[in-house]
This record gives sequence, structure tokens and C-alpha cells, in this order.
Amino acid sequence: MQGLSPDTHSLAVKMHRLQLWLDGSELPATSMRHVIGANATVIVDPTSNSPAASLNRNAMRLTGAPALGAAELQRMAALFDEAGVDRHFVWLSPGPGADVVREWLVARGAVKVPWTRYPTLLHAGQIVEPRASALRVREVGRREIDAAEMREGHDAILEGYLPSLGRPGFQHFAAYSQDQVIATAALAHFEDMAYLTYACTAEAHRRRGAQTALIAARVAAARKLGCRVITSQTLTMLEDSYANLRRAGFNEAYEREVYECRAHAPDSR
Repeated sequence: MQGLSPDTHSLAVKMHRLQLWLDGSELPATSMRHVIGANATVIVDPTSNSPAASLNRNAMRLTGAPALGAAELQRMAALFDEAGVDRHFVWLSPGPGADVVREWLVARGAVKVPWTRYPTLLHAGQIVEPRASALRVREVGRREIDAAEMREGHDAILEGYLPSLGRPGFQHFAAYSQDQVIATAALAHFEDMAYLTYACTAEAHRRRGAQTALIAARVAAARKLGCRVITSQTLTMLEDSYANLRRAGFNEAYEREVYECRAHAPDSR
């Protein structure tokens, strides 16, 4: 890709490896994962058909397309047809060969998601103190979460948070209002990178500063671990999430392009 900086490409490759590692706690038994080279992964799950890219597990994740031509890309896409999957998404991070992917996507009738952007954010390094709050934030484990009766479907917990409890490389945090858990979030530590993820606040307690405090706690934990890179990802349509990260010192490093593909769309053969 013309104009692609080495730092941006290096971060995108790191994020691809991070996602492969996260799959260990995120993917259910119904999902089948195909790793193709260092920069391409296909997830196929016939039970997942959400129209929202972030909620649909059927995905091609590409960091550019080194050594991948249209024929290999089509073989990857055929995995969805073979499994009877009607809708999947292509997540394209910056890297060499990204133009090859875009041309192939146009040829098969893929549509770029128009209503939001999917930025990857990188912490700039400065300490940003959260505003004073009556909320308490602390690191928690399975015992604290069980005591708070945090079950799947609780509106202060995001899918993926519970399965990652106790998994090496994760730290979990909760924000309390008096003795009630009103928000949760996690920090994943992989290689030299820290990743802020699984942030969720109960609807009745939003705009009280819980996520701002949880971001600050996780950045502090990442620094204590000695992580050289602190990252997060969100959607710009999640305005509060995006604004919280920016206020906490995160800047956009690059944007993932996301395309929706449907069965029987024209292909490049």
C-alpha cells in the first residue's frame, strides 16, 4: 500500500496476532477457524447471522494480502458457501496487498459498512487523570463476580468477559456504586502489548464516569506490567466509548475497513 508507514503495518500485524490469541476465549464450539499464512484468518460459524459486523462471527480477517491473489481469496470465501453461511464480513487492516483485496471485493459485489468506522487506537503515553468520582474501581476475579451475581445477559457485562475470567494474560476490573457492580472491563496482556477490551456499563448507570475510571485503571495496570504498546478498538458510532478513549490519551492509529459479503454475489473468477 503506497504511503503505509512501517509502524502502522507493524501494529496491524501485532493486532492480528492478538486477535488469534483472543479467539481462545471468544470463539464458541460452533466456530471453525482457518489460519492462512501470517496475516489471514477465516472464521466460519453457521449459527451466527447478525447483520452487524461486530456481532457476526463469520469473518475474513486480513492484514493486507501478502502473497494472496484473487484466486486464494476466493478459495477463502468459498469456505462460507460450503458451510451454508449467507452473510460474512471482511475486516481489512492496512498492509501490503490491501489494494488487491479491495479490487477483489469490488468484483464480488461486497459493500463497505457505511454507518460507522472501526478505528484501532494507540495510547500516546501521557497520564490523563480521571475526574473525581464517588465510584470505586478495583481488580476482580471469579469470586467477586460470582458474589455480585454477574451472569450472562447481565447488562453490566459484555460477552467474552466471563469466559476470560481466570485465563492467563487477563486482568478484570469492575466499577462499584456503593456495593453494586455497575460496569466491567478487562485488560488483555499479550507479548509486549496491552489491550483494553470487554467494556460495559449498566444502562441505568451510564454517564457517571465508570468507563473513564476503568480506562485509567487498566492503563495504570498496563504500565505496571511494562507493556510498550497500549491499544483498544471501538466503533465511532459508539460515541461515548470513542470519546472516553480519546479523552484518556488514545489516538487513532489506523482504521479497519469492513465489508459485508452475501452468498451468490459475483466473484472474481
